[in-house]
Order: sequence, then structure tokens, then C-alpha cells
Amino acid sequence: MRLIKNILLEGTMNPFKHIWFAVTTWNRVVTLVLLCPLVAAADEGPLSLDDAVGKALQEAPQVTASAATLEAAMAVAPSAGRLPDPELVTGVDNLPVTSTERYSLTRDFMTMRKIGVMQTFPSGEKRRLQGERAEREIAVAQGEVRKTRFDTSRAVAEAWIAAAVAEESLARLRSLKPDAQLRASAGRAALASGRASAAEALSAQSLVAELDERILALEQERQTRRAQLARWISADAERPLAGIPTDRDLTHSPELLLTNVPEHPPLAPVLAKLAEAQTEVDLARAQKRPDWSAEFDYAQRGPDYSNMVSLEFHIALPLFAKNRQNPVIAEKLALVRAQEAERDAEVRMHTAEIRTELAQWRRGRERLQNYQAEILPLARDRSRAAIASYGAGRGDLRLATDSLIQEINTQLEYVQLEGSVANAWASLYFLHDSEVSK
Repeated sequence: MRLIKNILLEGTMNPFKHIWFAVTTWNRVVTLVLLCPLVAAADEGPLSLDDAVGKALQEAPQVTASAATLEAAMAVAPSAGRLPDPELVTGVDNLPVTSTERYSLTRDFMTMRKIGVMQTFPSGEKRRLQGERAEREIAVAQGEVRKTRFDTSRAVAEAWIAAAVAEESLARLRSLKPDAQLRASAGRAALASGRASAAEALSAQSLVAELDERILALEQERQTRRAQLARWISADAERPLAGIPTDRDLTHSPELLLTNVPEHPPLAPVLAKLAEAQTEVDLARAQKRPDWSAEFDYAQRGPDYSNMVSLEFHIALPLFAKNRQNPVIAEKLALVRAQEAERDAEVRMHTAEIRTELAQWRRGRERLQNYQAEILPLARDRSRAAIASYGAGRGDLRLATDSLIQEINTQLEYVQLEGSVANAWASLYFLHDSEVSK
């Protein structure tokens, strides 16, 4: 209220001043409104691996497609095992075509116009198996959903880890660039004073150029990795990334992973298809059991004759099973054997993958600890000692340059190992993560 009062008072002295103030205030409000999305994005904080996977599972078209397939299988399931629709029967019986009464519907006492209904009754075993097949189809669709969610989570994790590795590698190289520039300056000074040869000075200068090239290459890779991550999570791929998860434990026993291999999401569709193939065998065998149908007709004759009703029963006779039902049964049995072989192959391959990932995760974490405790500090100390010795006149410029090159390579090897450990952990973790496997 005081602000409004001041505006009014000032307006009596300068009628345009309050207009300018109002426009300025409005511009500020518009600016704040436009900046709100950016501020909200900043408040979200770094994008973690779990955040990226969770967002992708909500938005990925692959997940949506598999869920729609499951919905379709569930929608059609209630119709399985039902009786077929009844059939309307209509026609003319005993219509004369040659005498003087030809084509007459009323002159001959045997001519009848009839209408009726027929219902087929498949055997109860067939209807039960049809319902069971619908349940198997739902199980296959559910297995595909689980596998799709796992594959999506794994692909997003790989894309996120690749982007994080490029980001961290770039940061480490940039932090080492001042050391390379220091050696290049020392090389030029040594060349001028006669302490070093031109080759040594050029070697130090080349290190700076090579480091710049590697930084440019990593910047390019970072943009590429971000673009690949954006395929899954759109604009969120531009958010800052959290640290690479190398110290996280599994939420389940590694031994349990090997024990419950058939229950893992990647194998869910294979096992469901095997059960579906076995049901198809039973359904093919059930075709040897006869179906039957009933037909009821009402027949109208000429006015001088009584109308009639008829009730008929039809029973199928599967007498030629050798050439009809048996070949179908043999086909279904062969498909079952094929599905069993595919299941065995998938179980073996998946078991080998789990053992590989477990070894990479366990030994990789041990190697990371060794890098942190020994290799990285030694590489850094060696590099510093070499340049210090050179500055004191007791060392060699080439040795100082080589020690920095070794430190650079060691830093990048460490980051690559972080990515390998994180990828192994993600592969194992998502096998039992409830949000991924449901």
C-alpha cells in the first residue's frame, strides 16, 4: 500500500514517472517468469544414474509399446474358451424345378421354407486349453515388458556412464594442463639457457599441443554422449551429472543371482514362450477329440399342410488323424524342442555374463582402491618430483615430460576403470531392481 501511495504522490509531480515505474516493474515480473524454468532445473541438482533410469522408464517409447502389447493380450483374454457364436440357418427345402409346380413355394406338400439356429459345442478340454493359451500369451507379454524395462534401464545406464566418463576425463585433463604449460615454459627457458636441447624443448611444447587435442576430442565425445543420453531423457541430458557410482553395493546376494538365473528379466520371454509352446501341443492333441453341434429349424409349408420343426445333432469324426492332426502335433512338439534349446542357450549365456560382470565388479573395485591408494598418488608424486628435480638443476627435462604423460594416461585409465565398474554394477543391480523388473 505504501508503494502505491508513493507512486500516486510522485505522479502528481511527474505524471509520466509512475508509468515508467510500472513498465519497469512489469518487465522485471516477465523476466522472473521466464527464468522460473531455469531456476527450477537448477534446483533439481545433478542428474544421477537412478534419476536417468527412472525418467527413461517413464518416457521411453519401447516401454510404452511393450505395455500396450500387454494391454492388448489382457483385453482379448476374456474371449478365449468361449462358445462360438450361434449361426442363423435359413433356406428352402424340396423346391420343385421340373413339373408344372416348378419354383412354387406352396403347391408341393414337401416344399418347406425354414429358419433356424445352430450352435457348435467344442469339447470342454479344447475350451480349457484355449483359455490357458490366452493366459500364456499374457505371460509372454508380461515377460516382454520385464525384458524391455531391463534393456531400457541397461541402455540408459550405459549412456549415462559413458557421458559421466567423458565428463570426468575432460575435467582431469583440464586440471593437468597447467602442469603441461609449466613444462613447456621450462623447456623454452632451458633451451635459451643451454640446459636442454631443442628436441627436449619441442617435446615439452608438443605435450601441450597433444593435451589440447585430447581435450578437444573429449569435448567432442562429451557432446556425442550427451546426445545419446538425450535419446532417452530429452532435455534432462543437459543437466550436470552426479558422480560415477563405483562404491555402491548390490541389494542382493551375488550367489543368489547365479541361483535364480531363470527368474531374471532377460529370460522372462523365453520361458513364457516355452510354456506357450507346451500349451499349443496340448491343444493340438485335443483336436483328436470330436466337437459336436446342434441345429433347430422351423419349416413352413403350404397352407394345406402342417408346419414342421427339426432338431439335428452333428458330431465331427476325426478319423484321419495320421494325415491331419498328427502332423500338427509333430510340428508343435518340434517347436517345443526348439524353445527348450533356446532356453538352455540363453541360460548358459546369461550365467556366463553374470559371472563376467561379477568378476569385473569385484576385481574392478579392488583395482580402483589400488589406484586411489597407490597408483594415482605415485604418478602424481613422480611427476612433481621430476619437475622439482629439473628446477633444482638435478633432473632431466625429458624425464619430467615423460612423467607428466604417464600421469595423464594413469588418470584416464582410472576414469575408464570407473566406467567399467559402474557398468558391471548396473548390469547386476537391474536384474533384481523392483522398479525395473516389475
